[in-house]
Amino acid sequence: MKTPKEEILEFMKERPETVAVIGYGSGINPQRGQENRKPQIDLIVVVDDLKEWHALNIKKNPNDYSFSGKLFFKYAPKKWLKSGGKITYMTYIPFNGSKYKIGTIEKEDFLNDLKNWETFYIAGRMQKPILIVSASEDIESAIEYNRHAGLLSTELLLGKGEFDEEYFYTILAGLSYIGDTRMGIAENPDKVLNIVKGRFDFYQDVYGSQLKIKDNMVIVPEESMETLPDDLHLYLENYKGNIGDGIREFLTRKNKSQSMAQTIKGLFTTGPIKSIKYVSEKLKRRKRK
Repeated sequence: MKTPKEEILEFMKERPETVAVIGYGSGINPQRGQENRKPQIDLIVVVDDLKEWHALNIKKNPNDYSFSGKLFFKYAPKKWLKSGGKITYMTYIPFNGSKYKIGTIEKEDFLNDLKNWETFYIAGRMQKPILIVSASEDIESAIEYNRHAGLLSTELLLGKGEFDEEYFYTILAGLSYIGDTRMGIAENPDKVLNIVKGRFDFYQDVYGSQLKIKDNMVIVPEESMETLPDDLHLYLENYKGNIGDGIREFLTRKNKSQSMAQTIKGLFTTGPIKSIKYVSEKLKRRKRK
């Protein structure tokens, strides 16, 4: 029986060279309420050059792409490929009985988002349970910093006090959903809680060691903004009001604009049929909630 990492490595072996491969989502990490389904395996694939990587992959694996996707990756300017979080997705790629969703992003953009929260699209995903299949040292370092920034932002958002451990992790896991246009429409309203309950061990291992916890309560001290990502730090310096409200407004603006752009771009990269299938499956799971 192959491990998820071994299966992903086998899948990626058929594709052009990458800088890093990171698995995330319910296909990698169990979520409460999804025990009886086999989700897509979501991958973030970091590359040196988007246009070049896809040009090579279209030749090597043309079936990875919809008809419109081939045209989009071949003829669209790079700035179009980078709209919506600087990452471009392809969905429902079959391999050895599984289906894969690939999001490709250039290394410079990946690192910038984790360090500065320029779009927060990638940063938010990297704060949740992930599987690092392959990565360079600078990418792993950026992931660690981004996790610290997410924890600090959660503490500042909540403010000084004591909070139930599960509640604290749920706020942390939900940072990337604040303002996301898909929440309340296609996404399960309990999605964030399901993520935390499915991998509570991850949150305790990764974040718990950095927190002061007593009797399952997180004791949040009065924190400073010194080590926050540059974009958020600058925003809060110019924000007139409560720091927690400022963080919420910052993330709402980021998540709303990026999720809308990504949804529109998906019609071109994955094609209308796959896009409709993707949304309809989410709606079905929402109804079964």
